[in-house]
Amino acid sequence: MKIKRGDIYYIELYLEPGKISDHNKRSNGTLSFTGVELMDAIVSAGMPDIYLNKANKRNRKEEIYFKIKLFETYVALLPNGELLFDPARKVYLDSTEIGAINYWIGMILITVLGKKKYGYEYMVHLSMISNFSSHPRIKKHRFFSVNGKTTYKSPDLIAINNSNRYYGVFESKGYSAYDSNAMERGYIQAKSIDKINGKPPKNSLVVMTVTGKRIEITEKDPEGGMEQIEVNLSFLQIYHYLPIVELIVELGPEEQEDWTFGSLVYEEEKYSIGIPTVLYKELLPIAEGKEENLLDEFLEKISSKETYLLDIVPDEARQHILHVK
Repeated sequence: MKIKRGDIYYIELYLEPGKISDHNKRSNGTLSFTGVELMDAIVSAGMPDIYLNKANKRNRKEEIYFKIKLFETYVALLPNGELLFDPARKVYLDSTEIGAINYWIGMILITVLGKKKYGYEYMVHLSMISNFSSHPRIKKHRFFSVNGKTTYKSPDLIAINNSNRYYGVFESKGYSAYDSNAMERGYIQAKSIDKINGKPPKNSLVVMTVTGKRIEITEKDPEGGMEQIEVNLSFLQIYHYLPIVELIVELGPEEQEDWTFGSLVYEEEKYSIGIPTVLYKELLPIAEGKEENLLDEFLEKISSKETYLLDIVPDEARQHILHVK
């Protein structure tokens, strides 16, 4: 398929009851989104860790191109706008390759789901939450895999709404066929966090993206568990937005009113990717690496509450700091 700005895509949604062993799913409507909204998710989904060492930096534009190419190569479009894992491509892949592609498709689509259905601005991996949390020892649950190995897992993602300060917990599963055992493991992972910054998560979801025929998403929303974590939102905003600033620098920044955009051109489509100029200018010296210890100094200021990153962003821009058009 080719992602087109004006096209509308559909995915069937299903919902399971809250009980862990009850897998009687029911239809829960559809998730519809435009090509621009899909591109927004591709830019956001799975953005790599910020690079603390300049020698480790990679080309952000190439990372985005990789995700676009992967999605367009392995996802096909039905005449009615529904998506499926392209069967003509799938027959040439082994199970490991299919698993990796399922992961990326799932990450992109769960980002669309979190933004479009639940109103979250962005999601961050729990590993970074642990690094920037005052209670970093988040319990990992032990599971036995099909090959007999023992694995220890916690939820994948914490979702954040900037303006209203609410949070969600997401455990993402990507499979070719529905797997009830994986759903139950995800249930345990998703319900492990009781409170984030003193508030219960608005959603604690295990979300399974199934790519066997058409792509569909099944959700299950358990009650929260016992773990409580405290996170500094400014740390997480740096983690999420600094790579986007690096991307805009590579694309060539252009100010438009109170926003700074970079133009991403992919084949025949052009997208403008931007954030508020005040935030861009705050993070730009770090992105450019002009001073070796600037990031450490900035993090220290935030930690000491001298700076709260979101406070510099105008109120009207807080709900959608990343703007793709």
